Amino acid sequence: MSDGAGLVQFLTAITELAQGKEVTAPSVSPVWQMELLSARHPPRIICLHHEYEQVLDTSNDDANSTPIQKPFFFGLKEIRAIRNHLPPHASASTFEVLTACLWRCRTHALALDPNYTVRVSCIVNSRSLLGLIVPHRYYGNVFTYPVAVSKAGKVCYFPLEYTVELVKMVKPQMTAEYFRSVADLMVIKGRPLYTVVGNFIVFDVRRLGLDTVDFGWGKPVYGGLARVFPVVSFYMNVKDGIVVPICLPEPAMERFEEE
Repeated sequence: MSDGAGLVQFLTAITELAQGKEVTAPSVSPVWQMELLSARHPPRIICLHHEYEQVLDTSNDDANSTPIQKPFFFGLKEIRAIRNHLPPHASASTFEVLTACLWRCRTHALALDPNYTVRVSCIVNSRSLLGLIVPHRYYGNVFTYPVAVSKAGKVCYFPLEYTVELVKMVKPQMTAEYFRSVADLMVIKGRPLYTVVGNFIVFDVRRLGLDTVDFGWGKPVYGGLARVFPVVSFYMNVKDGIVVPICLPEPAMERFEEE
């Protein structure tokens, strides 16, 4: 019903009531104009959407093991250590460097065939896209999963800069036209699930405001997701760094920790 940004708007509205303010309605009233993001007439898919490809799973048997979840912390020291694997001229954000590193370690851990196709999808908040009309108070979903694709062997054994450059290419794909193409794809293909096989989906929620919601008791010690899913991880704020929960089959988790 809502994405992360919509959830924060909802929680903020609740905090105004919880703090005892003399209000009869939230200061920012919700907007539900979902028709603004409906498919076109007629719908037409005009972009490539690797994130919705239906793929046959030919990976190893680890997937049949019970998945476990563990959090991993990245402070300035850890991010600096990852950057040291890049050439001096390389320019990349913390998100790009961290995503490239995790994608690489995760692919190693899953022990995939070098020719196996892997993906990394970055959930992108599309509310501010030029050409996409989304009211400031809109509560609904306004995100998509643009993706980078490579062979597992390249992700694992090419220099880290290769994977960073792939990650850097993900967000620029996101345009209003791409978003409209996704909406049309949902209609034409019957709302398919995002690709699960060989995919790693990351969502950076550090700037959504989940860690600043105040119900009257002060800012939270922690604000973020309570759990993670086998193919989806979130980047969340903790003191002096970022925490990323990872969910993998137990044998793969052991290899991931080593990586």
